[in-house]
Amino acid sequence: MSLLASPAKGMNAARYVKVALVLLFLIAAPWIWRENRFITTIFISALMFGIWGVMYDLQIGYGGLINFGFAGFICAGAYGSALAALHYEINPWFSMLIGATVSGVLGFLTGVVTLRLKGIFVGLATWFLAEMLRLTISNTPGYTRGMLGLAVKPLPDVWGLDFSRAALLPYYYLLLILVVITFAVASLMVNSRIGLSFKAIREDQLATETLGLSPTKYKLINFTTACFFTGLIGAYYGHYIGILTPDPTEFGVPRTVEVLTVAYVGGRGTLWGSVAAAFLLIGFQEYFRELGAWRLVLYGVLLIFVMIYAPKGISSVRKYIW
Repeated sequence: MSLLASPAKGMNAARYVKVALVLLFLIAAPWIWRENRFITTIFISALMFGIWGVMYDLQIGYGGLINFGFAGFICAGAYGSALAALHYEINPWFSMLIGATVSGVLGFLTGVVTLRLKGIFVGLATWFLAEMLRLTISNTPGYTRGMLGLAVKPLPDVWGLDFSRAALLPYYYLLLILVVITFAVASLMVNSRIGLSFKAIREDQLATETLGLSPTKYKLINFTTACFFTGLIGAYYGHYIGILTPDPTEFGVPRTVEVLTVAYVGGRGTLWGSVAAAFLLIGFQEYFRELGAWRLVLYGVLLIFVMIYAPKGISSVRKYIW
């Protein structure tokens, strides 16, 4: 029997209908608000942070892996793709895969070194690695442009679709495709025998070892997969935004905290909760943007409200959401 053979029966018809309705809404959203391009940019931000939250949840919610250097793997994917396209004249469509591979390999090597550690030590090790990567980029301006900013080539037109900076819809639908693929891979993984191994290791590593499973092996699978797809979305981000700088707010602790917040507010061990939380949190901030600094106060109140009334995340009230 294949390792990826699901031990469960799979989603029922009602769940398929719900997923289809959500996808139809996301496909139609840019046309519903076609007069307001700003709405499309909000949806792009929400989808990016949502899928990063899914990858963070895959690590901490299913594998019990603490990753304080999450932003470093976004950085690796973004810079890997941008530099490959700039210095080696690689088509940006292929360079995105290179960026994802760079992030995945970095995740694998990081895992080999750190995943034998336990608890907070894994988180600290990933944080040090991410900061080392960011500072290396900052101090090599001849190759990466450092703090001067690296101009990233836009994606070339394909099948008549215009991927210039002014064209939002092609970038939106490309991201939606990447999100669906990434979410599908994560869902298949956590609902397979591999996913059962993740949960067993998270709950009791010693007991799992007595059953003959290798915790390090499954942690590496988890960590490498999450880093690969994190880097893939990071590569997309680089080509979408157009310029990269190794600023802490972009690729440092603040970015990691944002993703961590999305994952925790969504609910650990749910995957889909992160996507819902991203739309809630980003939509909340943008809706109250006119209030200036007061919106951050309201944002804090929202987080406190969620912690008090939905301590397991907004996924715990999914029956009311549906």
